Amino acid sequence: MADTVLLSYLFSAAAALSGYPELPLSDLPTLRMMAPAALVEEACPDDPRECDKLVALYDHDREQILIRADLDLQDPTDNSFLVHEFVHVLEARQKGALYQHDCNATLRSERDAYRVQNRYLQQEGRSERFGTQLATVVCARDQRSAGNGTMRLEVAPGVANEERVLENFMQELRDGAAAAQRR
Repeated sequence: MADTVLLSYLFSAAAALSGYPELPLSDLPTLRMMAPAALVEEACPDDPRECDKLVALYDHDREQILIRADLDLQDPTDNSFLVHEFVHVLEARQKGALYQHDCNATLRSERDAYRVQNRYLQQEGRSERFGTQLATVVCARDQRSAGNGTMRLEVAPGVANEERVLENFMQELRDGAAAAQRR
């Protein structure tokens, strides 16, 4: 597990970059390092394919953050996912019952957490960026058929297919460059 100094630094970075009030490290939820398959199974028991790329998850109801055990938390790219989840913790503490209360609030929350994660990566001199695909989606009108705890998203009106293809291609290039840089 990550040491207290690193966790304190990441929690403080999440607060500073998000604008949410900083909390004492003692207010962090439980952190659970899990094998990737166990993380997917716990996060998405009904449809594991929905979570096959999941790296970390803030489980608000059980006050815990689930983290893939294969992350190198000394690496800024890997620990940026903790910064992302810490933003969710700070937001939940600030907003209470209004935290992710519907699809639109959840989408805004995710966009904000990715914005902070990407600012952290930039601050650390890293070129990787995550969550860019969220700019091209909106909540579907009908959320009833989405199921418990899931959201139905659709392509935002006016977003051309070519823009999505180009953005996906650029993200793949960035991911490939980042992976090569770590080797």
